[in-house]
Amino acid sequence: MTSSERSPRELDCVIVGGGAAGLSAAVNMGRMRRRTLLIDERDRFLWRHDIHNLLGFPDGVSATEIRRLGWRHAAKYGVELLIGHVATAAPEGDRFRLTVERLPEGGLFGHLPGPRVPRDPEMARIFGEVPEGAPMEVLARTVILATGVFGHFPEFPGRNECVGRSLFWCIHCDGYESLNRVVGVVGHDDDAVQTALDLLVFTDRVTLVAGRPEGFEVPASRLADLAANGIAAHASAVAEYVNEGGQMKDLVLDDPGRTRIPVEQVYTVRRTTAANGLAKQLGLALNPLGQIVVTSEQHTNVAGVYAAGDATSLHDHQVSAAMHEGNQAACGANYRLYAPAQRALGDAEEC
Repeated sequence: MTSSERSPRELDCVIVGGGAAGLSAAVNMGRMRRRTLLIDERDRFLWRHDIHNLLGFPDGVSATEIRRLGWRHAAKYGVELLIGHVATAAPEGDRFRLTVERLPEGGLFGHLPGPRVPRDPEMARIFGEVPEGAPMEVLARTVILATGVFGHFPEFPGRNECVGRSLFWCIHCDGYESLNRVVGVVGHDDDAVQTALDLLVFTDRVTLVAGRPEGFEVPASRLADLAANGIAAHASAVAEYVNEGGQMKDLVLDDPGRTRIPVEQVYTVRRTTAANGLAKQLGLALNPLGQIVVTSEQHTNVAGVYAAGDATSLHDHQVSAAMHEGNQAACGANYRLYAPAQRALGDAEEC
């Protein structure tokens, strides 16, 4: 029998995305004894990035270690994990049919910024793998999308080694690590101006570069705010991000003089793109930025489908927030799986 002829596996919940939100959802679904499958593409949440604002880790913890711990935690409660790509998702009666494909060579999003990390051999001994060959199908009573976003960082040689060490994007996560450092901010809009000004809490050595040949897209008054606070602003693109061993060294501007700006750290401010392909297939409501619209309990507009983490309208790119949202999504999915007598009086489906 070929894999395409096999009956699809039937599950209580499929979680798409193995970052903080997806792992939190997996742990909580496993603890509620639900048959749960977590499908992970490995293309996000694998930066070598130390997280310093997560409660309980006073010395910081790497994103890869959170992922490893999360896998172990979910496995303890019987959650299965597959490395693969969910190509299609569609309602089918009171369930959802998902098609899972093997990842292409080099990762699914080879054309997008992101690390290419080989499969963890320790985890390979614990979890199953998407089979080679034909796609596999699963039927799930509930779906949790934790698919994240793309596009924080520009592409340049050595970038992956710099992320989380000397290349950042969020001062709420990493601003303290900029204390008394020489910092460059790359961005053309008011978010970039605000980031540069907010960094003055940590250092008075900040420079802003537009990062594009068209220059800045802000009122003259905002450029005046920068100048009044001692922040030089360069309306040019960046020709080269000079770095060595994960340490940013210089920003070389794409101007006639190839101006070289020494830096110890760089923050890039650019709009992210929500990974919403499956959300569109499932008919989920999206906001104007393409993020999945959810309630405070992580419900989408489609009954039985929940979303958590950076792909949602509630996102704020914080690991702690993603964990909370994953837990909330699991609570909603678990409640939907209860028999009518297990629900609160008068509740038809959702809590």
